[in-house]
Amino acid sequence: MASGRKQLTMVVIAAGLFAAVMLTGVIGNIIRGNYLAAPLIALALLAAFVLIWVAVRVNQRRIQMMFRQPTPDRVIDHYHSTLVQARARKVPHAEATTAYLSALAATVYGQFDRAREELNAVEWDQTPPMYRGHRLHLLALMELLEKHDPAGALRLADEAQALERTDPAGGLQILHDAILVAAGEGDAEAVKRCQRTADRGAGAMPALCAWALSLYLERDGQLKDTERYRERVRETVPQFVGLKSRV
Repeated sequence: MASGRKQLTMVVIAAGLFAAVMLTGVIGNIIRGNYLAAPLIALALLAAFVLIWVAVRVNQRRIQMMFRQPTPDRVIDHYHSTLVQARARKVPHAEATTAYLSALAATVYGQFDRAREELNAVEWDQTPPMYRGHRLHLLALMELLEKHDPAGALRLADEAQALERTDPAGGLQILHDAILVAAGEGDAEAVKRCQRTADRGAGAMPALCAWALSLYLERDGQLKDTERYRERVRETVPQFVGLKSRV
């Protein structure tokens, strides 16, 4: 998990715990008949929810600004800078996470050689199945965006999912969905999951899902919705390589 997402998660957890304590206080004071304290505690509870909302918005805004740059340099530098902190905190497999996120950023910008360099910096055989599946999913995405080979992408995506299913930690369902939808093999549930991701948030995954949906809708002859999702891609990652070519 990227450092920014970790920090956001920590804020949300802290605010959630604070809100739970405050809510317990409100209920306890009402039961005891102490109605004067309840409004103050309720106000603190409201402040906790506001904190969560602000943290989410600030994090989304930061991601949005990074992916609107003309190159992936800024977001990749960010991932690399957080690796030192992750190592200091002894975060398991921090190098694999950083390599995957950096390679994903390079891939959506069309810098495929750079993506491979990021991946090659990690000894993937020494990582759990989940991370090895992440790598295969990314290679599947590159088959689509670089080589325009849906069959090759589907083969790698199937290998990735099979590998990830052997890991209790799970895998990257939404990236798997996006690859299948883009390649013309996504079912109705995969399409729905892509729609939910494309319509919210910022960064690489919403852009990938919107791109996959644009291909799906174009094949179905829904040209108006096709353009709507392509506009969503441009809004999220203006330099997304998939806008320049078809699978």
